Amino acid sequence: PGDAPTATAEDVRHVVLLNRLGDELRREPWLRLPGVAALLAHDGEQGTDYAATVTAWLDATGDVASAAAGLRVHPNTLRYRLRRVRELFGLDLDDREVRLAAWLELRLAQR
Repeated sequence: PGDAPTATAEDVRHVVLLNRLGDELRREPWLRLPGVAALLAHDGEQGTDYAATVTAWLDATGDVASAAAGLRVHPNTLRYRLRRVRELFGLDLDDREVRLAAWLELRLAQR
């Protein structure tokens, strides 16, 4: 329609890239991190909030105070949960590539 906003490739390139990566993960499930699948299953079965915790921390680029505030928990609670994620699911969140892959998978799980 005449007044509908339009987007250029430059406006949506990042969205297209993330969508294509998501499509690839759906087509090739072996590419997924087993720890993320286990984390999501655990959250579903036990009612825990590990996925929300990791996502908030990643979105805050590792800023514990900011992520904790967004989740409305004490920073020590957030630190504890991150330690438990490492222990329970074997996710090495100190590895930047693991962080990126985990973030992408967690984002896809939210859709």
